[in-house]
Amino acid sequence: MTPLFSGFLAAYRYLPNRLWRTGSLLSIAIVAAPLYISSNFAMAQQSTEVTKPEAPKANTANDSTQSQQTAEKDQTIKDQPDKVILPTTTSNPFSIPQFELPSSAAFSAYQRGYYLTAFDLATKLAGMGEVSAQTLLGALYLHGQGVPKDPKLAADWFSIAAEKGDPEAQFALGLLYTQGNGVEKDYKKAIPLFEKAAQKNQKNAQFNLALLYLQGQLVRQDVTKAMDLFTKSANQGLPDAQYALANLYMSDLFPTPNVEQASYWMREAAKGGFADAQLEFGLMVLKGQGVQQDYAAARSWIEQAATAGHVLAQNRLARILARGFGAPPEPVKAAQFYLLSKKAGKKDDWLEDYFQKLPNSDKEKALTALNEKSVW
Repeated sequence: MTPLFSGFLAAYRYLPNRLWRTGSLLSIAIVAAPLYISSNFAMAQQSTEVTKPEAPKANTANDSTQSQQTAEKDQTIKDQPDKVILPTTTSNPFSIPQFELPSSAAFSAYQRGYYLTAFDLATKLAGMGEVSAQTLLGALYLHGQGVPKDPKLAADWFSIAAEKGDPEAQFALGLLYTQGNGVEKDYKKAIPLFEKAAQKNQKNAQFNLALLYLQGQLVRQDVTKAMDLFTKSANQGLPDAQYALANLYMSDLFPTPNVEQASYWMREAAKGGFADAQLEFGLMVLKGQGVQQDYAAARSWIEQAATAGHVLAQNRLARILARGFGAPPEPVKAAQFYLLSKKAGKKDDWLEDYFQKLPNSDKEKALTALNEKSVW
């Protein structure tokens, strides 16, 4: 990577490790759907009218004839060989009888956490050719929800749905190829799948593909394409893409960093619950960088990240509370967050000196509060 991206890489220094961080297949299952059932799978409901059978008549002349016909019918059924049903890429791979089933049934059960029901309904719909249900089945097998975990079967179902053009399945299968999970690791197969899914506006595929074009290791580096893909993904609300864009706008990519765009996308990522963005946007607000300076708002953003367990945010919040930016100092709370960051390995001589100079009563309050909240 050239020095062009030094600002971006400073924030994404662990980029290779987070390359696939948005590839949660739970989220894939959640964003997949609504499940659609083709009109040709619908069938008329059978009549529910029940006719009371007549009482048998005694001494009928054809009793022996009926018994002989019944025996012949039973023997014909026994003579038929068992059928082995295997998944295929046909429209009805399991030859399941067509019946009425709401196309959203499996996904609704999944959303409520009824995985056994979701698996049962998804199996029926997938066997009838429902692409989204096939993708959902892949996710259920991958995570072992309602069925034993089986990455190989997950990959099989994703492959079936991916061949039919489902972007969620294409991204999921591409992700498995990057991990070697259920399939052999093969980036040459993963990248085309990401590209197909990205073309259909799958935001996770757009984000991961953008990272590949930015890195320029597995594909030829193309910063313009990376920016375009990040923007498309960010506009769909993916916090990772929004955070990446914010860092790019503050990098050496531009002769003059675009602070306004950076602050906008950093705020969007922070609103999406991205802890890194909450910390960095809080610091931007603290300094008035691209936004109006506001100590109280800065503290609020940084505290969200600190409460979520972000170690550097805990350290920065401790300093803000100790110095009293925008509000009177809160030494006990400052000590709490300093101790949390210290336990996580963040060294800070200034805060250590501050803590040691606190009255013993404040130190004890901080320790008591941490123990009561069970945050250790």
